[in-house]
Order: sequence, then structure tokens, then C-alpha cells
Amino acid sequence: MAVVGLVLGSHGVYGEVRARVLSEIAHRFDPGESLFLQGESFRIQSSSRMSNDVVVLKLEGIDSPAAAKTLTGHELFAQPEESPDLSEGEYFHYQLIGMQVFTESGEDLGQIREIIITGSNDVYVVSGPNGEVLLPAISQVVLGVDTNKGVMRVRLMEGLR
Repeated sequence: MAVVGLVLGSHGVYGEVRARVLSEIAHRFDPGESLFLQGESFRIQSSSRMSNDVVVLKLEGIDSPAAAKTLTGHELFAQPEESPDLSEGEYFHYQLIGMQVFTESGEDLGQIREIIITGSNDVYVVSGPNGEVLLPAISQVVLGVDTNKGVMRVRLMEGLR
């Protein structure tokens, strides 16, 4: 299963949830699509964007604010086979979240905890033993990604620390 979102909390009086979007697939959160939450499949009844990375979802079977609130902090999943093929060097956010990041000299910077979507390029938020580092997702910084091992190798340019 592919992580495509994170429930941030309840929203409204009918059991809607606010969720952080961790997927670049435009139709992933459309009404009629299905997502998995706590091992169960839920069909999306309605969906609206609050921002680029936050969506409000009405999931079938979640009908009260109390029920929605219990889902806070849980990840939303989709079947990986529902994802389109990507070009060489492109990755889905769910493939990068949690990835261990090392500099070219082998220093452990920590794990990618969040991806900030900007107009020009994404920014990886890496949390580690020496605090937080923001890394732009550009070829001058990202030297290599191994999704099988869950490792990214980067070059720290001037001012990134």
C-alpha cells in the first residue's frame, strides 16, 4: 500500500476529515475513489481542497465529528498499482517520506519527515540528530535515491544548514 495522506483532524458537523495530501496524483481524492484507513476501505463521498496540500474529505461510513476525530494522526493509503508510471528520477512523495538522508561524505542528516510543495521545486524537510534541514529537490542537491534501501544521498550547498 502507498501512503497518500495523513488525517489532520475532524472538520464540520457531518464527519468530514482534514487530510494532508502526500500524493501528486490529481484524481486520488476525487469523489468515488477509495482510500484505505486502518486496514479498511472507505469510498470518498465528497472532497474539497483547502490548500495545495490539505483536503477535506467525507468518507463513507464516517458520519459524526466524534468518529472523524478518532482518525486523527492515521495515514491514508491507496493501492500502488493505481499509481501511474513515473519517469527516471521522479518519485512519489510516499516513496520519499521516511527515507534516510546522508551527505556525500556519509553524514547522517536524518529522515525526510515532510515535503513542502512550492512553485518551482519541492523542499524536503529532514529531521535528524542535529536538528532540521530544508533541502530543495534539485539535481544539484539530490545526488541519488535508492527506494529499495530507503536512502537518499545529497550535497549540502552553501547556506542549507
